[in-house]
Amino acid sequence: MKRVLANWALCAGLCFPLAAAPPDRALDFLEAKVKADPDDFIAWNQLGERCLARRRETGDEAWLARAAHAAAASLKAIPAESNPAGLALRARVDLASHRFADARDRARKLSDLQPGKPAPLIILADALLELGDYDEAARTLGALEPLSPLDTATRRARLALARGQRDEARVLFTTARDTAKTLTPTQPQLLAWCEVQLGELVHRSGDWDAAGPRYLAALEAVPEWWSALDHLAELRAAQGRTDEAFAIYEKLIARIPRPELLQAIGDLHLFLGKADAAKPWHDRALAAYLDATAKGSVAYYHHLAGFYSDSRPDPAAALDAARKDAALRKTAAAHDALAWALYKSGDTKAAIAEIALAAGPRDAHILQHTAMIRISAGDVAGGQAALREAAAVNPRFNAFHVHR
Repeated sequence: MKRVLANWALCAGLCFPLAAAPPDRALDFLEAKVKADPDDFIAWNQLGERCLARRRETGDEAWLARAAHAAAASLKAIPAESNPAGLALRARVDLASHRFADARDRARKLSDLQPGKPAPLIILADALLELGDYDEAARTLGALEPLSPLDTATRRARLALARGQRDEARVLFTTARDTAKTLTPTQPQLLAWCEVQLGELVHRSGDWDAAGPRYLAALEAVPEWWSALDHLAELRAAQGRTDEAFAIYEKLIARIPRPELLQAIGDLHLFLGKADAAKPWHDRALAAYLDATAKGSVAYYHHLAGFYSDSRPDPAAALDAARKDAALRKTAAAHDALAWALYKSGDTKAAIAEIALAAGPRDAHILQHTAMIRISAGDVAGGQAALREAAAVNPRFNAFHVHR
């Protein structure tokens, strides 16, 4: 139960300078080791894992590029057959970079090299969940459970969400959260991640009063954690506490100008009817998205699809980004983004077929899109039924929400 591999927040890009951070003696030590001996693959592996941890902690995507460099250097020094830790690092970099098929393939190779070990199964399950291969993910989690119950619980919760089993997801996240509190040594990042998942779950159900304490509990576990602050800002905006939301976003952006945060603050201005105020934030967001993409990142296609569909409408660009996103993963969110882009581009027939593939999670915003697409296609009764279901899932689905 206490063997926990941190691999919780999967999001990527390669475009930002490193944010100011307190001294990290372990990082400094490892960097000195690889500088002195570029063939020290063990140090490269440890350095790469530390960079991934720093990325999760700070939200600064420059750490991902450093982790990728460390993985490449490790595998150059010693090939994967004799360096499974280097292969595992490369696969985790793939996950964080949204190269899910590559992560899956490397995880399978790693499983051949390390049969009966939890690490390959953890990486494989994460990749399969993003690829929409839920049956295979379930089988993988069955093999993982006796090896690492806690890692299994968090991923079973994600699988339950993908299948629309919200109550089961809540139980699993709660179990993981409660277990995290008992770990020695402590795992504050895991605890905070579980609290954010629980907060988002009730937030997406319209229970704002329950969501706030979960996000604050995450911040108690990991003070100033960027992801918890991002979710708290979204909640405060939905609650109409927009001054607080803007203050949180601006504080975060001063520290880590992630493009999705820039988009969120622009979207909030737009939601309030202030297009002029939204424009500079959206300009900055788009520039950052495109810069990351130009540098080889594929992680922002999903965000660009939403940006071009709603924040700054450009149907052709939205459709292009959504198709690229759908080529990378097969989640409900990817199907929804493509369906919405097809709808915005006027291809209602294709949108109808695509939105049907996004039905699994019973997400209120996906159901809202379903309703609008069906009504546009002339299925008024079907659209109204989808709106009723959206309201049943989340009575407040028309409030401000972030494109995730």
